[in-house]
Amino acid sequence: MKLGIRGILAGAFIVAAIVPLAAWASWVSASALDREIAEVEDRHLLLARNLSRALDRYAHDVAAVFSHVVESDPNSGGSEHLSALLESLQFRHICLIEVDSQRVISVSTATSTSLSSISLPPLDEYIARAERALGRMMFSDATLNPNGVPAIYLTKKVGPNLLALGELSTKYLRETQQAIAFGEGGHAAIVDSAGNVLGHPNKAWEDEVRNIAKVDAVARMMDGETGVSQFFSPAAQLDMIAGFTTVPMTGWGVMIPQPLRELEARADEVRNSAFGIVALGAGIAGIVGWLIGGVIARPMRAVAAAADRLAEGRSDVSVPISTGMAVTELQALAMRFNEMTAALDAAHRAQTLALKAAEEAAEAKSDFVARVTHELRTPLNSVIGFSGMIRDQAHGPIDAPDYVDYAKMIHDSGQRLLEMVNDIIAYARIEGRSEELNETSIDIRRIAAAVVDQVSALAEESGVAVSFAIDEGLPQVWGDEIKLRQALGHLAKNAVLFTPTGGRVRIDGALTENGGLSIAVSDTGIGIAEPDIATALAPFGQISSRLDRSHEGAGLGLPLAKMLVELHGGTLRLRSHPEEGTTVTVILPPERVGIAGTLRERLSI
Repeated sequence: MKLGIRGILAGAFIVAAIVPLAAWASWVSASALDREIAEVEDRHLLLARNLSRALDRYAHDVAAVFSHVVESDPNSGGSEHLSALLESLQFRHICLIEVDSQRVISVSTATSTSLSSISLPPLDEYIARAERALGRMMFSDATLNPNGVPAIYLTKKVGPNLLALGELSTKYLRETQQAIAFGEGGHAAIVDSAGNVLGHPNKAWEDEVRNIAKVDAVARMMDGETGVSQFFSPAAQLDMIAGFTTVPMTGWGVMIPQPLRELEARADEVRNSAFGIVALGAGIAGIVGWLIGGVIARPMRAVAAAADRLAEGRSDVSVPISTGMAVTELQALAMRFNEMTAALDAAHRAQTLALKAAEEAAEAKSDFVARVTHELRTPLNSVIGFSGMIRDQAHGPIDAPDYVDYAKMIHDSGQRLLEMVNDIIAYARIEGRSEELNETSIDIRRIAAAVVDQVSALAEESGVAVSFAIDEGLPQVWGDEIKLRQALGHLAKNAVLFTPTGGRVRIDGALTENGGLSIAVSDTGIGIAEPDIATALAPFGQISSRLDRSHEGAGLGLPLAKMLVELHGGTLRLRSHPEEGTTVTVILPPERVGIAGTLRERLSI
């Protein structure tokens, strides 16, 4: 997998950002509910205590007014101001009752209460409670009055045979409870010291003064505790958490419950927010890494593109240098790259000039060689022609036989010199790329026979047997017949020259596996050592041997044959070992053999 520097930097920035953020988010996620519960414990307990203080003040006010009424002149019960005060504190009435006869001797009522609506509960229980209180004022537990309405009774024995009884409505407690509501299910609940409901969101429970003493928080309030509790609420059918406390004067219990699912929902929101922050941080880090990677990658891509152009052969390339904000190291890289390409361009220009000069020199050399060899060939032809006439005594016999021998030596030397000149001319033409092929359909067997005839005189003189074995069924070849005959002639002549008396030279032909044609010229001569093969194939290369002084030449036989074969798209291979002979194989490509060659002939026509 390949990654660009932008991807690597973006990934690194994301990892660097996400690791601490993920750790923080995991901690937040794991502790979110605990923190919500801890916060609720503090907040709800504080609310419960504040509400307890308010109810305690209310209870003190109620007790003070009750004491004032029962200790004042009984005839002031109808006072308008007293009635208004009683109503403000949710008193329905305050009665003075003879204990023995249970007769009401005085009644103080609230403004909205009529005397005809007053009905007293069974007094025995309240008389007994007042007796036990030894003159202290007592708040009863919540109960239903004779009219079926929730009420709290205040009792106090104010004389040996006199009981003060006040009926207090639970309206204030209900209104106080209703004033506290938060979230979806957060509320307040007020119960008396026995666990009876004084204020609750469930109106039916208030009206029937439902006892909920079995609820954990209520049970603990009845024991006078203050704290926080988790419990199942029968009213809401939910798990709740509540802060609770008691009213010191009355023993009432005050609790502030809230469904646990609300805390869990808020904890989930915190978790989602935390992981959202992680995602946002990772995204921002990735974008920053991507942008920084772009700043870094841009000059590097420019250098890479310039390097590609340089590899394609262009030397006049450069990288733009940023003039604004840039990375110092990358700017230095671009500058060094430009300096390098400038040096390469200068070297390339110098090389081009040197190559051009060398080509011009080589062309001039080739032209010189061609001109000189052409100039040499004319007098050589004359020398050969006239020496031949003398050798053959064309105009009559020569008295001295030695002159005939001399003329023969002159003729043979001139012939060898002319062959060397012709080889040099051919080599110069091919090297100068001025040689073209005159292509026709060729019978390789006929060429091989012609070559054998060409070297037969030299072979007979050297005592070397020359033959060829080429099947008449071999297909025709498309090529330049003269140049192929020249190539095979050079190979055959070399083979004869470097084969001792009694040796053999043979020309074989066969089709190759891929449909090409191979022509092998093999001998039983002195052979060539492996390190000398390259020299033998090089132009003007000569190898020192025991026969080289008797067969001097320009060293163009093998190289010229190789060049002539390569003009046809073929290859020349040489295999040789000292004292074991040499085999030179010419391989022509499939497109010059058989049907392919015939098709090319037809297309050219």
